[in-house]
Amino acid sequence: MTAVSKGLIVGGGLAGLASAIALQRAGVQCDVAEIGDLTPIGAGIGLAGRAPNALDEIGVYNEVAATGQPGLGAPGNYDAAGRVIMAPPPPGEIPHVPGGKEAIGAYRPILAEILIRAAARAGANIETGLSIESIDDNDDAANVRMTNGKTRGYDFVIGADGVNSRTRSIIFPEAPEPEYAGQMSIRWVFPSDPIDGEGWYFAGEFGKMAFYHQPRPNLIYAPMVINMPRTRLSQQDAYDVVKRLTDMYTAPAIVQLRERLTPESELIARPFDWILLEKPWYRGRTLLIGDAAHATTAHMGMGGGMALEDGVVLAQCITAAPSLAEAYDSFVDRRFERVRTVVETSVALSKREQQHLRPGPEDMELMGRAMSVLSQPY
Repeated sequence: MTAVSKGLIVGGGLAGLASAIALQRAGVQCDVAEIGDLTPIGAGIGLAGRAPNALDEIGVYNEVAATGQPGLGAPGNYDAAGRVIMAPPPPGEIPHVPGGKEAIGAYRPILAEILIRAAARAGANIETGLSIESIDDNDDAANVRMTNGKTRGYDFVIGADGVNSRTRSIIFPEAPEPEYAGQMSIRWVFPSDPIDGEGWYFAGEFGKMAFYHQPRPNLIYAPMVINMPRTRLSQQDAYDVVKRLTDMYTAPAIVQLRERLTPESELIARPFDWILLEKPWYRGRTLLIGDAAHATTAHMGMGGGMALEDGVVLAQCITAAPSLAEAYDSFVDRRFERVRTVVETSVALSKREQQHLRPGPEDMELMGRAMSVLSQPY
């Protein structure tokens, strides 16, 4: 029997839903409060390392693999004209994580739908348009005042509400604000058959872009990383930036992509904000997980994977520990160095790009050291 029986999870993203599924499967009743409407933004996501094992542990790996792209390869790196900077390794030479499930490329809206259905099947109560106003602990419960004005009592509260976490501001008002890494992310998604030349393309001082074909559904996912001050980009602003970036390329593959770009193209612009909260990540009955505790840039492609791992490790710790405090201590001890590796390596790679350094041995060394850590079981 677990030390707790009912909890509130604030946030319905990857970390929140993975936690809800894993905890429900362990016999712990969960309410999930999501301030939005759970409509996911359309973009691709790669799940490598041990993240596929986390999907397997919550019972959705096969469904995600069937709707995604199993067997991700390592991309090549090219300059603006399409000349090779670093060639991708042959398929047979891509290292496999011992004991790890096969990596998957997924379309985020489909992945979210799978997790939402799995959480509901497991018995979680998911509410949208709802978040928290305050948390008041006593000996028996965390009394949570919700944004609908009602107060609820829970054995524990999990803040999985993202980089700008409301939960973090409540329990750690002294915590630093997330820091801008110096780059903006723009993601472009459009229906398309494959285009030859997948991989990362670098364009001098301004930024880089990549593109990949996602077979299920049949679309192209083109992430871009732009060196620029932090700002809020409108749809027109984002189009102007992407047009400027793609105009810098003469590589035939990017020229083909540029022909598809219109002012109405689906462009998702976000700043690369990061934070690594110091231990212990919890106060009283409330714990932070996912981006609320350790948001990162996308340079390792591991942010989503760390969120999924958080969810299953949290359930393991709550199931095994005789008290909530011991469960939280165990969770933070198991997760801190692992996620610090991801955050610090990702930010270091971002800084190298802003120094206009092309990928080289130093980048491979950074990635290699990080992946040796992440290849270990969570």
